[in-house]
Amino acid sequence: MLAQRCSEVVQRQDSGLWIREWWFESTPRNRLTSAVRGGVMAAVDIRALPTPTWPAALTILALTAGCDMTRLTARSTAGLFQRAAPAFEAHWDYELAGAAAPASIMQLEGVLRVVPDDERILVQLARAYASYAYGWIEDRMEQCPVDDQACQDHWATRARWMYLRARDLALEVLRQRDDGIDAARRAGLVAFERWLRDAYDEPEDAPALLWAGYAWGAAIAISLEDPELVADLGLARALVRRSVELDPTYANAAGLTFLGYAEAGLPEALGGNPQAGREHFERALQVTGRRALLVHVNYAKAYAVAVGDRALFEQLLREVLDAGDHGDAVRLANKVARRRAARYLAAADQWF
Repeated sequence: MLAQRCSEVVQRQDSGLWIREWWFESTPRNRLTSAVRGGVMAAVDIRALPTPTWPAALTILALTAGCDMTRLTARSTAGLFQRAAPAFEAHWDYELAGAAAPASIMQLEGVLRVVPDDERILVQLARAYASYAYGWIEDRMEQCPVDDQACQDHWATRARWMYLRARDLALEVLRQRDDGIDAARRAGLVAFERWLRDAYDEPEDAPALLWAGYAWGAAIAISLEDPELVADLGLARALVRRSVELDPTYANAAGLTFLGYAEAGLPEALGGNPQAGREHFERALQVTGRRALLVHVNYAKAYAVAVGDRALFEQLLREVLDAGDHGDAVRLANKVARRRAARYLAAADQWF
């Protein structure tokens, strides 16, 4: 219990609350109560402490409460990773970012080993695995010669395991917020969709829902020969749909793009519906102001190919190649998009 209280102090650092939100039990909010009954720090008026002394006060409290300083430090590091993440998204060099990503993933895995219940690390790590699998591992898979099945299988297998790791990490966040998720998954798709609406109703739930469903669906998309995995497609879609209902703008409309691809890029036997897919893609373009170029790439590859519209295919991909820098939030993702746009245009004769 004491270690939990310590961790909650640290988790609230990013909101600027520091000690104010915890270590308060039955005293007024401006009174700081010791977690150790009869301890040295029986009660302190935190408003009387100069701001620079607050970290020292936190350290004293941690020591008197018997807190695990390794866990405390790990939770503080989780906040640092969260604040630093936009620097990766804003980077301009695809090769450098790709070379650095595995080290970042392993650092996050190390921190997670110390604080396995930290939602910030779980979500960041899920996103990191899914992004690296899509942006770099699948990129290598697409470069394999058409007749080199061994090459394709190698990279597809790596991508699949990364997607499944991302799925499991995001599901753990959802499980921490409501431990009924596993029973709901086993209850059937209709019951699962109803349960998702009841259990997750805040925009803050959108990231975990998105990465759980997105990564699950991405693993399925490169594993269509695995009937057991394919059978879960409805669950993956349901997770992403709920994420979009809560926040359609999250991750540059990645949820809408996923739904567009799932509808337009899959055979009708698996629930594909090109026109429904087009509606999702158009909404994603609107939500992002046409700045997130992966929307265009997936729109072209899924919908335009499915309906045989080569003019739309080329229009969307040329827009990607002709686009300028649309800002920090999409810079690296747009580098990924340009690589694929060039590759898909070069392969257009194979698809039309």
